[in-house]
Amino acid sequence: MPSLRRPPSAFHRARRAAPATALALGIALSLTFPVAADEVSRPPAAPDPLYDPKPLADDIELPLPCDGRLLLRTVYVLAKSALDDREVNLGYPFTQDEPGYKQGFVAGYRLGHVNGQFEPADLPTAWRTRLDGKLPAAGEGGLKPMLYFIGKYEITQRQYRLVMALEPWLHGAAPEPPACPAPAATDRLPMVDLSWFDALNFTALYTEWLMRKHREALPALGGGAGSAAGGASAYVRLPTETEWEYAARGAQVVDRQALEARLFPRREGNASEDGPLRDWAVYTQVAGGSGQTARLAPIGTKRPNPVGLFDVIGNAAEMVLDPFLLVRGGGRPGGGTGGFVVKGGNYLEGEQTLFTGMRREYPLFDDKGQPSRNTTTGFRIALGTLAAPRARYDELFAGWQAEGRLSNLTSELPPDADAGVKLDRIVADLQRDMPTSTIGRELGTVSEELKRSVALIAAQRRDAAANLIQSSALVAETIGNYNIRLTNLNKQLEEQKAKRNAEGVQFFTNVIADGTSAVQAALSIYLDNVNSGAAYAETLFAEQFQRVQDELGKKPVLGRSLSARATLFMKHVEQYRETRRLDRDRVLNEVLGR
Repeated sequence: MPSLRRPPSAFHRARRAAPATALALGIALSLTFPVAADEVSRPPAAPDPLYDPKPLADDIELPLPCDGRLLLRTVYVLAKSALDDREVNLGYPFTQDEPGYKQGFVAGYRLGHVNGQFEPADLPTAWRTRLDGKLPAAGEGGLKPMLYFIGKYEITQRQYRLVMALEPWLHGAAPEPPACPAPAATDRLPMVDLSWFDALNFTALYTEWLMRKHREALPALGGGAGSAAGGASAYVRLPTETEWEYAARGAQVVDRQALEARLFPRREGNASEDGPLRDWAVYTQVAGGSGQTARLAPIGTKRPNPVGLFDVIGNAAEMVLDPFLLVRGGGRPGGGTGGFVVKGGNYLEGEQTLFTGMRREYPLFDDKGQPSRNTTTGFRIALGTLAAPRARYDELFAGWQAEGRLSNLTSELPPDADAGVKLDRIVADLQRDMPTSTIGRELGTVSEELKRSVALIAAQRRDAAANLIQSSALVAETIGNYNIRLTNLNKQLEEQKAKRNAEGVQFFTNVIADGTSAVQAALSIYLDNVNSGAAYAETLFAEQFQRVQDELGKKPVLGRSLSARATLFMKHVEQYRETRRLDRDRVLNEVLGR
């Protein structure tokens, strides 16, 4: 998705009296805001009742038989290459007083990693045109958008029938493709009552048809499969669980805090708060609800998530590609492989049980040995390709080699894992057994160089930790300064209301709205820093906090305030380490001393 650079606003012109610290930081003057799925410059296509009832301007589409269509949404990860990835939080870190806590081994917090497989150059020309201006350019830091594509809607009954009817013709049992079916009343309903194997068969048949009839409509790496460069073609498959959940949470469109929240952001227009889940999801509403019937709904009935995906929560639950793994304490997957994974919940769920990272395990086979099916479960598709086609070997090897050199250089290493310690042991053995060995002397030199390199990286890591603590204190100070200005602006707004000055009321209302957005954006930066701080070793971070406190103690007035901010930041880092979650509003209140 693209981002828009906002010019200096009325709020920033109105806040000239704010303290110099906030002005020096200038956080709100250069904030970048992603464009939501419904805030794009190119007008969307007209609604297509059968295949695309809620068109978005940057939709990607694949052809289906009988002039049908299948819509995709674009997800990207900023990465160095296909070997790189982004660490993401999956599931949810339930506390002991929450209903999901006793099933933490099923859907609790755990770490995952995600990356795209396609670069913009791999895409068909029509796709590149649709995404023109919507993707970040490769920057000086060497990062570029690595893309993957996932179905905008759940596969419908019509789409499923169109593809599965091709099987006799594709496999030589029929001389011609089947006739196109007449529209049916259930065409727009998600296809359910399928086995995991049925979903895989759909992706296989659809891929075969696309390769025969519309190969040019698919992305291709390095010239595609069969090319002299050793490229690879895209194919249709189920999304992996991590791909599904990253996209469902909002992917590149939302900030880190939103990615880790229980539910994806639900904002319309300039709304400052999330809307009711019933506007985004089909589920069984209990007492106090609208009385919605618990039944499957046509695609596009509700609103899309920030990426532009419909029904990722509720309606039909969705199968994914990888098998079910338990969640172990500490947030890592277990080693035992189970059944298949179903994501997102279904229309029979109640609101309190639904969350974006929801998952369930179902058996591949029923008690009669037949592939198991469920009347509430369907699927959406994704596009995949080879992870390591020959056309990318050189790039992948260079990345792997560079990554391997640094893989053990962490802030704290146990002695048995420290490469320097191991090399010292080898050198000592060689010098004992072969005192005059040239190899021993050369290895000794390598050992010393390795130690110097490790020491340099460790020093840089210590400096980075100290800078993170100090900059976070400055961000918190800026939030406080913004809030002081907002308090004054609210007083001026009340004065304008008392004077019945409509122009003044409108001006200060706009200024306050802009200022509130600036506070929230600065808070996002602060919370990102909390997340980064939790990745450091506790002893290293505590050591650098002590150094920062010592330095701040030498600064009059401002140092005292920043010292208190740094102390609060350390408290938030420790809380996040323990729970892997923080309440955004509570953090803001604590930063403001409420």
